[in-house]
Amino acid sequence: MKKFLLLFLSLTVLSCSDDDGGTEPNPNFDQVVGTWNLSELTISPQQDINGDGSFTTNIVEELPCVSAQIILRDDNTWSYSGVDVIITTITGGLFKFFCADETRTAGGNWDIEGNIVRLADETGNITQFTFDSSDNTLTNVIGEVLPGLQAEVYAK
Repeated sequence: MKKFLLLFLSLTVLSCSDDDGGTEPNPNFDQVVGTWNLSELTISPQQDINGDGSFTTNIVEELPCVSAQIILRDDNTWSYSGVDVIITTITGGLFKFFCADETRTAGGNWDIEGNIVRLADETGNITQFTFDSSDNTLTNVIGEVLPGLQAEVYAK
């Protein structure tokens, strides 16, 4: 009986550990919580959006009415508010850029794994951003050519 009790206690002690199966908190979590403002909305090829003779790939530099803000909260909810750019094709590789009349809003839940931040809206659509802690930016690479967008970059 003593051998059985000793064996039982040994197995109990050896089978217990401090690991509860949970994951360690992401060290980037606290860095991404907060307010992020649109700093770049890039296109390809570059265009002279405002007709000043200067060509750029960043719409925000030449069309100041384009703006957006993402707020990532510590309860893993997010909200978006912004004025979208509308791009129409003219001819010969030229495009017309103007701002939407209305401010668009959205929201949902977000999570982070490594340096990838995922925003899920109310319909389940997911937008993925890469967090760069050295530049303190969130970048969503879209990868389209005009009239589509290359990327959107938000800075804190």
